Amino acid sequence: MIYVLAYPQFEPSVAESINRFRSAHEPERARLVPPHVTLLFGMRNARPQDILAHSEGVATHTPELAVDFTAGDIVYDPSEKTHKLLLHSSIGKNALISLHQQLCDGPHRAELKLDIPYRPHMTVATHKDRAIIERLDVAALGAFPIPGTIRALEVVELADNTLQLLRTVPLRRH
Repeated sequence: MIYVLAYPQFEPSVAESINRFRSAHEPERARLVPPHVTLLFGMRNARPQDILAHSEGVATHTPELAVDFTAGDIVYDPSEKTHKLLLHSSIGKNALISLHQQLCDGPHRAELKLDIPYRPHMTVATHKDRAIIERLDVAALGAFPIPGTIRALEVVELADNTLQLLRTVPLRRH
């Protein structure tokens, strides 16, 4: 499956706090992928070269984004049968939604589930038991909001529980 991700860049101490929290509370995902915002979700039937070309076209018109993340909420993911703790984007939210919509307008559009509203977020904990997630102390992540910068799109392929980078597509510098 092909995804388009954005890895926010954080101050080093903030990045360390997020990585430590994720390693403790979603270790498998933390080993698989750095903290990220998913902009285009798993395309099974799209040709990688089509996603790459479309992502490059979108990136040339998109400036680097300042984002921040606030304490979020717990959601149930029925496809993974897990509860997730999400940190929602506030600053940069509209830009991320616009970026998501532009990425969805490519040749792979028919494959997308457009009936699910897009809410830009970063997942920091995952567990089958909601009570475990409810007991987590998000203060361990640091002070909210958590600021970061998105400077590129990462087009990746997930196969056999391995994430392979297909291309880093830089966003336009201001």
